[in-house]
Amino acid sequence: MRENLSQRTDDELMSLFGGGSNEAFETLVLRYKNALYQYIKSMVLDQGAAEDLFQEVFITLFQSADKYQAQGKFKAWLFLMARNKVLNYFRAQNKNTTSLDQTDEEGNAFLQDTLPDTSAPILDGLTQRETAQAVHRALEQLPERQREILILRQDMSFKEIAEMLGRPLGTILADSYRALGKLKQLLTAQLGPEETL
Repeated sequence: MRENLSQRTDDELMSLFGGGSNEAFETLVLRYKNALYQYIKSMVLDQGAAEDLFQEVFITLFQSADKYQAQGKFKAWLFLMARNKVLNYFRAQNKNTTSLDQTDEEGNAFLQDTLPDTSAPILDGLTQRETAQAVHRALEQLPERQREILILRQDMSFKEIAEMLGRPLGTILADSYRALGKLKQLLTAQLGPEETL
């Protein structure tokens, strides 16, 4: 009888995989495939490239499982691996993009001003599909650094994001607040003031 691996922790699955259990690897893939693919796709904004990078991440995971140190941080390790693949993709494409880690001389992130959250919810009155499309279009317009934090926040805590990106928690919180403000600005501009009230 096959053991139910879905109840195992990520660290336990990595240990089992290191011991030769392909089922443990498959369980990890199933556990993270949707979130990881959406993260990659939202960063590169190209479905074909996202599919390739997604496969590369799991190939690298398969090949470097012995390098993983069980500390309860598998998800951050996996998403960091994906982030590195995305950054390498941008370098290979010679895209003229701003670094995800770019800061000014005082260490503050280059982020645009945001609106205070004093208005009515922006997406009231829209259907679920219209809402998803509007948010997706607005996310694509965010600077990479801001987009990345909002995407990661869907699956990770602020603490996990800070550890993964190697930034202070306060910086991640501030960047997230600014990203949400910018997203709100973009949605307001996209939908018009009459749709946002």
